Amino acid sequence: MLAEARRARGLTVTEVAHRLKFAPRQIEALEADRYDALAAPAFVRGMVRAYAKLLALDGEGLIGALNERLPRAAAASTPSPGLQVPFPRARRPGSFVYLALSGLLLVAVAGVLVEWLLRPDAAAELVPAPPPAAPVLAQAAATVIDSAPPAEEAPAPAAAPDPPPAPADTGPRIELVFERESWVEVRDAGGKVLLSRLNAPGSRQQVAGEAPFSLVIGNAGGVRLRYNDAEVDLKPFTRTDVARLTLK
Repeated sequence: MLAEARRARGLTVTEVAHRLKFAPRQIEALEADRYDALAAPAFVRGMVRAYAKLLALDGEGLIGALNERLPRAAAASTPSPGLQVPFPRARRPGSFVYLALSGLLLVAVAGVLVEWLLRPDAAAELVPAPPPAAPVLAQAAATVIDSAPPAEEAPAPAAAPDPPPAPADTGPRIELVFERESWVEVRDAGGKVLLSRLNAPGSRQQVAGEAPFSLVIGNAGGVRLRYNDAEVDLKPFTRTDVARLTLK
């Protein structure tokens, strides 16, 4: 379904991959239903939603059809209710021996610690020594610091003047007003891409550069185009809701 819609809009796999930021081999695998060549099912669903949005298709309807084709996870990881899992029910004799030896070791360590704490010399070692008296020089320095006058506050720096407004571009300019969501690509005379993005309804874009300009406008029925303040009718250049034209 995605491949047919792409061909109807005159787009190539490479163009779609460039706009969606995917590799061409991923787009080819998705159109051929080769999901084993792609990542997890969640990644595949994200690709389908982005692809459907680019072609202005019903994304949720495609996701419903996709869920019927995606490989289902194997249920062998969860044991059935009647399956008896052979877990051991009785403790092995070695575990009791290990617990007994651990208990004896803890009692021995506790006895040594108590004996060490009860020794008179150990109690003397635990008494902290009094801190040394502060030097007279340090006290004098503290007095000098307390008596010093407070430093004057530095004046706040003056606010920088606002930069002068940028001069208006007097070259050829294009203005696009989007009444519906639309993907647009604009190239200048040297083939440089001036605009290539998906635009939300209610937004507008302005482009200036060196003519002639090459334009590709998706969902062209919901886009208004002005070139040097003159309205341009997109209907003569539109095929399957994609307009392709050159502005000289």
